[in-house]
Amino acid sequence: MATVTAGFQILPDGKDMHTDGMIPEVLNVVKESGLEFYIGPMETVVEGDLNEVFELIKKAQHVGIEAGAGECMTNIKIHYKPSGIAIEEKVY
Repeated sequence: MATVTAGFQILPDGKDMHTDGMIPEVLNVVKESGLEFYIGPMETVVEGDLNEVFELIKKAQHVGIEAGAGECMTNIKIHYKPSGIAIEEKVY
């Protein structure tokens, strides 16, 4: 499959939970994934094979659960084209 880019945002449910405690943890998971990434003010964008991207997002959701959230809402946007798409084409 061609390379995709995916923007995602993870929102924990905890009413008294602040995302600032889990954001650095999520970003560590992204950095350790080996995928190209871009950190924006509202979402993180990653580039890779669709299966790799979904595996990363799944791991990132577990960070929220481990940080104390009972559940996480995750917003995902995927950009696919048969020839592939890179973050570089979108940002610079």
